Amino acid sequence: MDVQDQFTFEIKEGIGVLTIDRPDRLNAVNWELCQAMAALLSELRTNDEVRVIVLTGAGGAFSSGGDAEFLSGNAARPIPGLSDEPLERFQRKHPAGMFAEFTRMIIDVDKPVIAAIEGPCMGAGLAYALACDRRFGSKTTRMSAAMVRLGFAPDCGISYFLPRVARLPVALNMITTGRILEADECYKEGLIDELVEEGEALAAAMDYAQKLARGPSVAIDLARHFIYKSLNSTLEDTLRYEGVAAVMSAMTDDAREGTAAFLEKRRPNYRGV
Repeated sequence: MDVQDQFTFEIKEGIGVLTIDRPDRLNAVNWELCQAMAALLSELRTNDEVRVIVLTGAGGAFSSGGDAEFLSGNAARPIPGLSDEPLERFQRKHPAGMFAEFTRMIIDVDKPVIAAIEGPCMGAGLAYALACDRRFGSKTTRMSAAMVRLGFAPDCGISYFLPRVARLPVALNMITTGRILEADECYKEGLIDELVEEGEALAAAMDYAQKLARGPSVAIDLARHFIYKSLNSTLEDTLRYEGVAAVMSAMTDDAREGTAAFLEKRRPNYRGV
């Protein structure tokens, strides 16, 4: 199957919807698919038509993680430690390669990314969901840091995001046992921000994304960037960053529109510029 047939992307009123489309494999990801999706996000970084991105999966699953053929070591793309084939220079330096690169680009696209989750969300799939700003999950959602169940250590950034999104004991339990959390427990532990009925995760994520897409997107992008930046910054650093961001956002047409709308007691019409 051509890699372009393994995912879809469409733009709806400022929202880019990226759908992993391998339902016969529960949307498991492989090297080529992650490479293509990472390249797409790289392009979207400078595409002003897209203000918000929704990441989801086709056929009632988000993603079951790494493709079993690749993980077996029998795929055309070798896997370190399990394949006899020599590794490319890039993969020798970056063993997780494009699987980790997709995680990196979810962050580096520098726009809100919202996950709409149905069904299995496991392994690398869980890492990708946790890298998103918010997660809307249905009652079919099942989450697992599944790597250890196959004898692998965690990858794709899951050990970075899990203790930041959930409590440390939850992260340690998931990482070391690979146990599966059902939807209610995912919601209880903060892995899902909003829990909806089966089949409604995408609609809920789109509703939230529309609110962001209609807003002052420069200010929104700066705001979310500095929230993440503050996690590793001092108060003094954050005050300085905020000062710079305030000046940057004040130079936009949206700032002028927002101020005028406030004074005129009307709803602002933001254009994202």
